[in-house]
Amino acid sequence: MERKKILITMIEVGFGHKSPAIAVKESIDSLVGEKVQADVVDFAKVSGAIRDDLMIKGSWDLALAFPLSARVGYLLMELSGKNNQYIDVLWKEFVFKGIDYIQKYQPDLVFATHALALYVAVKARETLGLDFKVIAYVVDPFDGYAWWANEGADALLVASNESRERLLHHGIKPEIIHTIGFPIKKSFFSIQQPCKSTLETLGLDPDRITILISAGSQGIGKVYFFTEILYLLNLKINLIVVSGKNKITKAHFDFIKKNIKSETKLASLGFVNNMNELMCSSDIVAGKAGASTAMEALFMDKPMIFTEWATYNDRYIIQFARKYKIGWYCPTIASFVNTVKRAIEPGGLDVYRKNLENLMFAPGTDDVARFLLNSIGVDTPAHSINQSADTSQESPPEISRSCT
Repeated sequence: MERKKILITMIEVGFGHKSPAIAVKESIDSLVGEKVQADVVDFAKVSGAIRDDLMIKGSWDLALAFPLSARVGYLLMELSGKNNQYIDVLWKEFVFKGIDYIQKYQPDLVFATHALALYVAVKARETLGLDFKVIAYVVDPFDGYAWWANEGADALLVASNESRERLLHHGIKPEIIHTIGFPIKKSFFSIQQPCKSTLETLGLDPDRITILISAGSQGIGKVYFFTEILYLLNLKINLIVVSGKNKITKAHFDFIKKNIKSETKLASLGFVNNMNELMCSSDIVAGKAGASTAMEALFMDKPMIFTEWATYNDRYIIQFARKYKIGWYCPTIASFVNTVKRAIEPGGLDVYRKNLENLMFAPGTDDVARFLLNSIGVDTPAHSINQSADTSQESPPEISRSCT
């Protein structure tokens, strides 16, 4: 029997679309092995739509540096609602070449982790008259903005009741919305060395409160300026500063550490592959609101200090954290410093840690993979005893409690 083919499409703007895609592919491979061919592609780029690929990725870098542009775009998108034919004009090259790529690939299922990739998949099925399935995971864990609300999809998978309600608000039929835990790579929870060893390797003090500073892979954000001020205050804490691909920020913190004495212990890092170990070793995660980092922190029961948000889908993350008292929003130096000072006091994190434990966040990587495989008639191993069934047809919980 010919192998089923799943085309997993994302656009590599930051890591928030790529990481869930890879996580689901790895789970599919683990569950059924050679029975199914699953390929992850950076969709616009691999289709040959180079101009549009550069535009999409460049617009995200612009949004990080100048958030107002992204916020205006988001509001215009919401106002347009289902009238999204303008995508055919703005990204004509991607739509045309994306459809051609799908025709050549001949998938049984297209799984999208980016809203534009979802649009092109739906458009391809309509244009080509093929019968492949189209499923998307809404990687904005507490949002479901207009581009995600695509009625042409067979299923829209969401991480929370908040996302579900947003899609319903946009007129999506409830039967195609399924609440399943956010997909995270299983290797993220494979910690190779004890937290104490990680801190000692970085030259930090395991007995101190540790704050992990990150603004995503681009390393763009005012959190770095806030962190510099924090370092100058001589607080007896550890700071792990991850600058991502931003070599200028990395060099700046290298200079600070070398030339400015402080009671604060500082580790200056660039792009890292052990974010899981760094997060596990930390007590607080600080930076801009972003889906992947926020969900990883929640799964590890780490309170977050959000210093900024690029557009409104990120703002929903902050609203959720504040609603359940699992994090803080500190857009100014004063609020950031004061929050850190309160948090490092004895018992300062107790309430937030307890609230995180009560929410019982857990990833749904295998559940997403099973959903995709079952949708194309591929049998999968039975669920583990801890895995919950899909809750889309009943009153859903505030957050998904499915486990891998």
